[in-house]
Amino acid sequence: MDCLLCYPSSENLTREKCEKVHNILARMSEKYKLRIVPEPMKSIYYKCPDFSRKFRIYKKIRDRESGGDAYLEKDEEIMLLSECRDDEEKQLMKECIYAYQYESGVVLKAFHEREKKFRREDAHEQQKERQESKKSS
Repeated sequence: MDCLLCYPSSENLTREKCEKVHNILARMSEKYKLRIVPEPMKSIYYKCPDFSRKFRIYKKIRDRESGGDAYLEKDEEIMLLSECRDDEEKQLMKECIYAYQYESGVVLKAFHEREKKFRREDAHEQQKERQESKKSS
């Protein structure tokens, strides 16, 4: 069965943040009548804390052949943010890593807004580098 995977961001991951993601997804599960299964997170690159969880969200996802867009569908973004109580929770959900899991593999997905944020940060860093290079010249 196809599912949407949700991995809480590994940056500054704490037990509290992982539990918040779990609580948000639990509220979403009740509202949208979805089955969400938390599982221990494993990584070959670093040791995951014992409280780290990934979440399998069992829902109908679009066919893989219908496009290679790297973003979540708009209705999925709305669904994932619908049960957030404040901006902090919304930001926490936007920082998660999402993926469609098909029988043949995994396809990473992101919020549209997250991509814009990283572009702004990259542009800001490039501007800083140019200013520093002008000062050193």
